[in-house]
Amino acid sequence: MRFIHRFDPWRGKLCTCPLKYTLDPYTGCGHRCRYCYITSYIRDGFNPRPKAGLIEGLKKDLVKLNPEIPISISNSSDPYTPPDEELELTRKALEVILPRGFKVLLVTKSSLVLRDLKLIARGNCSVSMTITTLDEVKAKRMEPRAPPPSQRLKALATLTSEGVPCSLRLDPIVPGYNSGEDELKTIIKEAAKAGVEHVVTSTFKPRPDGFKRVVSAFPELKQLLRRLYYEEGRRISGARYLADEKRRELLKMVKELAEAEGLTFAACREGFPELHSAPSCDGTHLIPIRIRVAGLTGWSTGS
Repeated sequence: MRFIHRFDPWRGKLCTCPLKYTLDPYTGCGHRCRYCYITSYIRDGFNPRPKAGLIEGLKKDLVKLNPEIPISISNSSDPYTPPDEELELTRKALEVILPRGFKVLLVTKSSLVLRDLKLIARGNCSVSMTITTLDEVKAKRMEPRAPPPSQRLKALATLTSEGVPCSLRLDPIVPGYNSGEDELKTIIKEAAKAGVEHVVTSTFKPRPDGFKRVVSAFPELKQLLRRLYYEEGRRISGARYLADEKRRELLKMVKELAEAEGLTFAACREGFPELHSAPSCDGTHLIPIRIRVAGLTGWSTGS
């Protein structure tokens, strides 16, 4: 069984990610974010289960991988999903991966990442932290089991103070929830104060189950979101998208706000690469090289 795979098995036509591997220590995620797409393709997606045999499997996988290609942890879950506080499976994975000199991008919305700070700061590692709002009440409604945004900002500030390069993942932007210019400006400004270097953003791309959860938690947005997505928007690869003009307008606003703070900008699966001002959309360009790969032979780029 392989645990590390090439990213984007669907080959999404709007994906601008560089070549990278993906690793999910858990199947499913316990943060239970209303907008999450994981439940559309993973059974019982909000019930995180550790992957059996992960650590021994990683050791076998790594000798076959190209060490120049970064490993993104995680893309279909969160490496610091709530059970990891006790299980420490992500830490155990990092203890195998980072000392071998592989490049790692940690994608999370949890301040639990600080538990592994010393390990992360010594390795070839960057962190991308998701923050969708600074309003603690709204955040609790939208991301019920994730740490509050104030803790995530503090985590970013701690990470960057220890030399870990970080990105802000402003994702997703949900019309009527966090799409106002003042709110977006405040999030980006506070992230810049915390030391982030890059902003990657994405508009809400609901599938049926995610749409139902969001409008159930925010019934005041139901009419607006139905109009924008089901009447004026369009369907791409199984998800609903805002109309192109509306998406571009939102992304351009975030780009201008980010660059006003001296940050680079990119969008995720939106189809407007000309707006990007960074070497990579996902922030993998920030990964530092502190440890060189040595003694690993026989790797290939195949999936």
